[in-house]
Amino acid sequence: MTAIDRLRDAWHAAGLNWTDTSANTASAQAPGHSPADKSVSITQIDGQALMHCHAGEATEDVLGSVNLTTADLFDNPQGVTYEYADGRKVHRTPNKRFRQAGNTAGNALYRVENLPENKDLQVFVVEGEKDVHALESIGACAVTSGGANTAHKRDWSPLQDRHVTIVADDDQPGHKHAAQVAAELENIAASITVVAAKTGKDAADHIAAGHAITEFQKIETKSTGRRLKITFGHDVKTRKIEWLIPDWIPRSALTLLAGREGLGKSTIAVAWTAEETIKGNYVLYVHTEDSREHTVAPRLKAAGADMSKVIFVDVETETSDSGTITLPLDNAALEQVVAQYGVTFMVLDAATSSMSSELSGKDDRQVRQFLEPLAQMAARQKMVVLGLVHFGKRDGADSGKLILGSIAWSQVARSVLSVALDEDQDQLVITNTKGNLATCVRSEAARIVSQTIDTEDGPTEVGKVKWLGEVKADARDFLAGDAIDGDERTEIEKIILDYLERNGGSAPAKEVLKATRDAGLDDNTVKKARRKMGVKTEKAGGTGVGWVWTIDNAPTDGAVPEEAKVPKDSKDAHTRVKAPLASLPESSAPAPRDDARRDVLGALSATYGMDARVLTQSVSPRYRDQVNDILDQFVTEGIATLDGTKYQLATAQEAAA
Repeated sequence: MTAIDRLRDAWHAAGLNWTDTSANTASAQAPGHSPADKSVSITQIDGQALMHCHAGEATEDVLGSVNLTTADLFDNPQGVTYEYADGRKVHRTPNKRFRQAGNTAGNALYRVENLPENKDLQVFVVEGEKDVHALESIGACAVTSGGANTAHKRDWSPLQDRHVTIVADDDQPGHKHAAQVAAELENIAASITVVAAKTGKDAADHIAAGHAITEFQKIETKSTGRRLKITFGHDVKTRKIEWLIPDWIPRSALTLLAGREGLGKSTIAVAWTAEETIKGNYVLYVHTEDSREHTVAPRLKAAGADMSKVIFVDVETETSDSGTITLPLDNAALEQVVAQYGVTFMVLDAATSSMSSELSGKDDRQVRQFLEPLAQMAARQKMVVLGLVHFGKRDGADSGKLILGSIAWSQVARSVLSVALDEDQDQLVITNTKGNLATCVRSEAARIVSQTIDTEDGPTEVGKVKWLGEVKADARDFLAGDAIDGDERTEIEKIILDYLERNGGSAPAKEVLKATRDAGLDDNTVKKARRKMGVKTEKAGGTGVGWVWTIDNAPTDGAVPEEAKVPKDSKDAHTRVKAPLASLPESSAPAPRDDARRDVLGALSATYGMDARVLTQSVSPRYRDQVNDILDQFVTEGIATLDGTKYQLATAQEAAA
């Protein structure tokens, strides 16, 4: 017996009117209403019947009036079993409990086997199996993933190039599920329309109330316009990388200029911007932090920019004509400007300031939503996009982790240029700390100097970059901080203190560094130790002297105290080293075979034994992972000796022995 047969018998037994309107539909007198009032609609679908009372009475109350329950709406009062094409089975009880059997790992859509060959025919996607059968009862084609939160588990490929209508259940989970289905179909369906039931909560209620499929209430229509485009490797035309600045700034790509606040990143960006205008190219400068009239334009003039080639952009709204760019919202409009003027260089100063407030710089996916369209724009327009970003306060040699926010900032960029301050040389060091396309790591030094320019209000002083040429130093050496502490650091500090004490507590920085180099120490490691110790630095007045290092309370009579006295705010006390540095023996070690060996060899001392961890901090960050292996090689080759944990450069006599 089907459910509709059971209902018909119950209505007749209760003396109520019943009229079959088709093989699977009927209209019946509502209990308690006049015989002429046939406000109850019944529709038989596969495995159960749908009921709707147009008089507004609840289905349970109508059934109760004829001594039935909701279980009687099912052909089998125990419920119904839905069988999927891939072997999965879902059993539904009258009180909406579900259990699965068979191939529970299956990913097929329910009723996918019934899809028509004609892809121009409409396909409905509904939330549950009952809704599928409801639509099938009136001749429509429908599928389901099997309920809310299941969209990501199913194979939607059978809907490729089909016109899909998603019926959203009228509740929060239903709308969420409809959005998830739409997202799954974004790159698959030919078109997507989202609708809701005209009456009731879902597709089954809509059909039970007697509505046609044309009466669904439209919520949204999406035309995806997206297709997968296949390109074979032999059709790809290979191109060489073009550089704005070799190994630093590639064209057709996104580059980040990163550094701590106040070092002069904007002034550096302005210098590159000016150079591009001098070549006759248009540039686009997007800024939010600095005043255009008081800072950005004066800097550009100081750098020699052709101001007729510099483009600034603002956003006009109903309330303002000087709103700021918001990306990615304004990407399309921005690219139109780029294309119109043939812009070759665009600066985002600072990058995060033009980022939509709806996106977080700390979220990987949202940072990619912001940066990837810019990188794609750079590639399409064969231009440079330079974004300025800030480092946090912590130390570290990994520039990607120093950038404030998500690691995705450095991951999306093809090049990251890091700016660091070398306090002792009173200069900035700029290094390509990430270079996916570069052939080498390259550093240059620069200073920010003052330049006088004329403004509408008279002469003024602004900053300008003075390039000092390539240097061996690496910005990461100054960003890494001092990774040496405790006993490891004291070995380096002893050497510095010993030299300064023997020179009356003060000596030119270049002489101290020469002495520490003779002891096998790297300049940057020594400078870090100097800062930790609190050794003072000041510019000497004499010509050619430069910077001078000084310690407090140094001996004045030539005697060397048992303990060196350092400033009160220094963190540690340090014992002096009695061996004079002036008498260090020359090494006869053979020339290193590569840069890494040369760096480690330069860190070894013929007088002092040093722990491997101390030596590791004395070499460039690029080679630190090789130090232990190289030290073992040196011991095997007789270049160095090992006493316990201390490595020491072999002297000429030791090497000969």
